Amino acid sequence: MSSPDLPVVIYSPESPLAHPGKLVKEIFSDIWRCRELTWILFTRDLKAQYRQSYFGYIWLFVPVLSTTIIWMFLDSTKAIQVAATPIPYAAYVMLGTMVWGVFTSAINQPLASFQAGQAVFMKLKVPPEAFILAGMSKIVFETLIRMIVLVPVFIVLKVVPASTFWLFPVGLAAAVLVGAAIGFLMIPLGSLYSDVSRLVGTMLGFGMYLTPVVYPPPKSGLAATIIEWNPITSIVMVTRDWLTLGHSNYLTPFVITTLVAAIMLFVAIVIFRVVLPHLIERMGM
Repeated sequence: MSSPDLPVVIYSPESPLAHPGKLVKEIFSDIWRCRELTWILFTRDLKAQYRQSYFGYIWLFVPVLSTTIIWMFLDSTKAIQVAATPIPYAAYVMLGTMVWGVFTSAINQPLASFQAGQAVFMKLKVPPEAFILAGMSKIVFETLIRMIVLVPVFIVLKVVPASTFWLFPVGLAAAVLVGAAIGFLMIPLGSLYSDVSRLVGTMLGFGMYLTPVVYPPPKSGLAATIIEWNPITSIVMVTRDWLTLGHSNYLTPFVITTLVAAIMLFVAIVIFRVVLPHLIERMGM
């Protein structure tokens, strides 16, 4: 006789896609049910990451500050020719680097969290989404910490935030959404073949220079066309413009990119849940 406190699990060879409504309900039910586990994993990983670090959270600022300093040096020595930016160049690079960093972290985190938790959910009936959500929560937390450095930078550079500054977190959330959609799509192949994460890492290295992170978008030429069609361009530009200018010419592609990413993320989560039993079987071989 089964306990009334425990759910009854019935295993069937039938594909979950045969009942899409039930599948979607189970996905959201599992995500809600694992909220406490997500919090426990988030706090555990956060403490473990900085427990043996002398400088602690200071390391969160190093990538943004180092990239900004390097590009300021290259620009000041005329080693590169950068067109005029609407705000001081240091603030321009710092904001662009921050948004790009959030985007790339959101891409890499789902696969990394899935691989970190596979030893647990291969043996116990624990939703893998708990590990992935914990990893994504860490990105949000670290981004909020990094935003602190903007205060002294804006004061020193005399940059006055625009009236739309409150939309800046919305832009960062869009960067997380786009990155998470790509990251979830990486899991089925990336968990089986390390080539996927290496390929994506290489592409992101090139992608940064095809996105107006450290330079303003060119007005004409092949580069202008490539950058205009780059979906991440609108994410970087709108997020930075909301904080500093109050208006942006990239709002329409930003909305389109965000909506497409939301649909992609939903589809990716469904695909992930459908192929999960096969992934666990392959990883256990």
